[in-house]
Amino acid sequence: MLNQDFDIESLSQNLAGISNENQQLIKDVQNILRNEFVDEDGLIKLCQQGFTNQTNRLRGIAWRLLLGYFPLNKKYWTQVIIKNKDNYNNIKIENIKKAPPQKKNDHPLSRNTDSDWNNHFQDQQLWSKIQKDVIRTRVKELGKEEYREMLTRILFLCCKLNKMDYVQGMNEFAALILYVCMSDPNEKLQNESDAFYCFMILMTSLKNNFQLQKEKVRTFQDLLKKVDWKLHDHLVSQKMDFSILYVKWFMILFAQDFHIDDSLRIWDCLFCQKNNREEFLFCLAVSFLIQLREDLIVGDFGQILLILQNLEKQDINLSEVIQRAQLLQKEQKKC
Repeated sequence: MLNQDFDIESLSQNLAGISNENQQLIKDVQNILRNEFVDEDGLIKLCQQGFTNQTNRLRGIAWRLLLGYFPLNKKYWTQVIIKNKDNYNNIKIENIKKAPPQKKNDHPLSRNTDSDWNNHFQDQQLWSKIQKDVIRTRVKELGKEEYREMLTRILFLCCKLNKMDYVQGMNEFAALILYVCMSDPNEKLQNESDAFYCFMILMTSLKNNFQLQKEKVRTFQDLLKKVDWKLHDHLVSQKMDFSILYVKWFMILFAQDFHIDDSLRIWDCLFCQKNNREEFLFCLAVSFLIQLREDLIVGDFGQILLILQNLEKQDINLSEVIQRAQLLQKEQKKC
């Protein structure tokens, strides 16, 4: 199948107002995407600083490649989209159903595991549980009813197909992916099915992410102590519970408490970490604390907590945070 739906050349159109550095980044990524086979290492090298508002036109294709949704052979991209649209439509038909018809041996009060009515009510409970989170998820960006319905369907179907319960935090992951898909400048990439499958891929890699793992909290704390023992000791003296940060940063992957542009840029960097995502998360978390050091080092427990729970309101240079994290990651590999 021809790849007629992907106009790579349009990526470098309308560059007015974009810095020379970002124009060059767009053109460099464009050159990689022109090839029949995408150079994944080259793409990662270009994307590892994340995309800004001037370069976010690259994010949709980059995420699909970095997550493994798109094969590196570009000629199959259209085929992947068409096939998965059909598959997704079938999944919706099979799993999102109205109340079942009356049967002789089944009724609405049945609690048998093979009862259509029992399964229907369980589905309704799951749908309702998801909806409660969806209505307050990224309201500014995904507040339209059609987006809320998409987000609810994606989460519901993910839980159904994986036979798993819905957990808070999944909504934040799905919301970022849906936002990237639906805001893509290429209309052919604006579809719910791509968002669903990209979310499924991500959830497969994060299946143990929604459990508090004390040994990882300790690893995070030890790294901070190694990098900045004074800041570490001050936080400990103020009875700072590092597991709070683990939940908000590691479990949720910085998808919450940040402006959406910052969360997306952090995810750009995370997706570039093919085999070292967890290692980079530790370094990124420490880098954020160092960025806020001036205020944290003089704060009491209440002030520290207020700062760390309102990161969107803090004066943070995200480029500095990312660069420091990547430098720290390199230094740790030398040890």
